[in-house]
Amino acid sequence: MNVQTKNTLCSVLQHITAIVCGLILPREILSHYGSEMNGMVHSISQFLSYTVLLEMGIGAVIPAALYQPLEAGDFDRISAILSSGYRVFRRIAGICTVYILLLTAVFPAAAGVPSSAWFILVLGLGTVIHYLFGKPESLLIVSDQKGYVLYGLGTAATLLSTAVQVALIRGGNPLILVRLAGTLLSIGQIAPVLLYARRHYRISVKVRYTEEPIPQKWNGIAQHVAYFILENTDVILLSLFTAFREVSVYSVYFMVISGVRRIFTSVTYSIQPKLGELRARGDGAALNSFFAGFERGIHVGTVLVFGGLGIFLVPFVQVYTEGITDANYVRPAFAALMTAAYGLQSLRDPYDKLILASGHFRQTQNNYIIAAALNLGVSMIAVQFWGLEGVALGTLLAMGYQMVYMSLYDSGKILFRPEWIPAKTLLLDAGLLAVILLAGWLLHPAAADIIRWILNSVFRFI
Repeated sequence: MNVQTKNTLCSVLQHITAIVCGLILPREILSHYGSEMNGMVHSISQFLSYTVLLEMGIGAVIPAALYQPLEAGDFDRISAILSSGYRVFRRIAGICTVYILLLTAVFPAAAGVPSSAWFILVLGLGTVIHYLFGKPESLLIVSDQKGYVLYGLGTAATLLSTAVQVALIRGGNPLILVRLAGTLLSIGQIAPVLLYARRHYRISVKVRYTEEPIPQKWNGIAQHVAYFILENTDVILLSLFTAFREVSVYSVYFMVISGVRRIFTSVTYSIQPKLGELRARGDGAALNSFFAGFERGIHVGTVLVFGGLGIFLVPFVQVYTEGITDANYVRPAFAALMTAAYGLQSLRDPYDKLILASGHFRQTQNNYIIAAALNLGVSMIAVQFWGLEGVALGTLLAMGYQMVYMSLYDSGKILFRPEWIPAKTLLLDAGLLAVILLAGWLLHPAAADIIRWILNSVFRFI
């Protein structure tokens, strides 16, 4: 088995594990603690995710800087890049700590839930520790096409964390103790990563350098901020303008959709280092040939999977939330908009990863800014009128814009191929989607219990 296949399979396995475990844990929380508590914890997680903005895109720029020295075996330069990365991440950890303390002071009073302060501290602890230790080493391992090491570790940690948290929930323990256990187990992944990096690379993260080793250190800011807005605007706006029950509804649908998205992300992320290697070699013909197969596979897979998800999602949520009556979880319009939005994001992924692997941060930053403004502007207005469906509409428009822009940019500026090629691909996508939707209309899946839903869905999907 070649390294590319190993990376892809291990990454997909990790994300399938995360999907399954991600279905188990929220259901346990909903059953034992209710929609309000589930919505509150999800809101806190989203507010804490704002700390990602502090990275200023460095997490995307470091791999782009590593491809060339990895190809050349230049470990002195690799050490300098990691040292520069650590300087940034440790500053981020300090600012992040201040933000968490401020959030602890403000959020409980604003939400009217005093106990939420403890959840903020517990969930925030993991964020700070991950910035302090291991992040540059993780980026090095993935950039060197050895991501299967991290993916295997992540799979084991997810299984253990889920088992421990479910046991604590069913043992009648308070939710804060459950979340603390999950945070500590997440932190436990750092030590093996550091050990692997020290044993397999001749690096020193304390090396001194005179010239900045990451040439585009701050050129990924626009992409980073835009990505954050696209991923996190919805929950923040719902937290501000609706009740926690609506956030809980959003979290259940997003749990399924993001789980499927993570599978596609795992594939494209594991292939990005290969794109970076081909770019570093300067082999345009090999890059075009490899990318054509990558693009075609992602498009067909996305239309099949997200087309099927659009048909089966609402019946699944009906079964998943059976017996929970404190919120309306049957929202077909919201499901359709969200599925379409994140399906477009998956179609966009091959083009996005090629841009990142090529280091075209400054050249494409306006695209990211426009998409973020479009999402935020439409969502802020539409949430006032349509709630959940309003924020989903903003996400859909932004994802569609980015997908079209990136496909045209890659064709003209990186691959130097005719621009009709992505247009032809999208026409084929539309034809396949029409067949799927027709099949879904003729074979509407019944919702009875989870086993019957699985059997019905598999039969209809085939």
